[in-house]
Amino acid sequence: MNFDEKKQLLIVAALCGLVFCGEFAIGWGLSSDNSKINTELFQLDSRQASAQEKIARIPEMQEKAQTLSQIVREYTAILPEKDEVLRDAFVDTITRLSRDAGLVIQGAEPLEIENTTIRSMRKRSRKPVAATQKQDFIRHKYRFELLGEFAQLHRFINSVENHPRFLRVDGIELLPSGGGPDLVSASHPIKKLAVEISTYVYDEPKVQMEEIQ
Repeated sequence: MNFDEKKQLLIVAALCGLVFCGEFAIGWGLSSDNSKINTELFQLDSRQASAQEKIARIPEMQEKAQTLSQIVREYTAILPEKDEVLRDAFVDTITRLSRDAGLVIQGAEPLEIENTTIRSMRKRSRKPVAATQKQDFIRHKYRFELLGEFAQLHRFINSVENHPRFLRVDGIELLPSGGGPDLVSASHPIKKLAVEISTYVYDEPKVQMEEIQ
């Protein structure tokens, strides 16, 4: 074998080596691309499966929402409507009940009530965040000054607590009569009393499906 033949063999071997290296590099690149594609396909399959699972739960969530809504309607049916707790309407209701019991109303005034909460947990948040939230059940409270006997007061309280709409007696106070500091004598049948009465109005919120989930 002369020098030219050896040179040709070296050239051929070098070319074969280059071809092999090129094919190896191409194969490695294709393998890497295939691995990325397979990973993306797996992620897409997982997302699709999760989406299908959520879609399958929609009828169940809708049924649950309807059931909860029905329960809320049943429990809130006894609560007054918004126009029934306006001052004139509410006072008229209590005046009628007191008159039926034999009491005389001398005064009525609404009482201020804090109807907000300040603690909430935001979604996807680890720390509780202070926030003012709208209450679904709004409380209304009034103070009435009455004149009458204890027996009449007892009838009045029964009529309040047995009213078709939810009414609650929060407190009763025996007041001085005639503008003086002294209370009425125990032997005197007519007493001056202060009675606090409250109720709630339901302000139905708009519930989103994601909140139910």
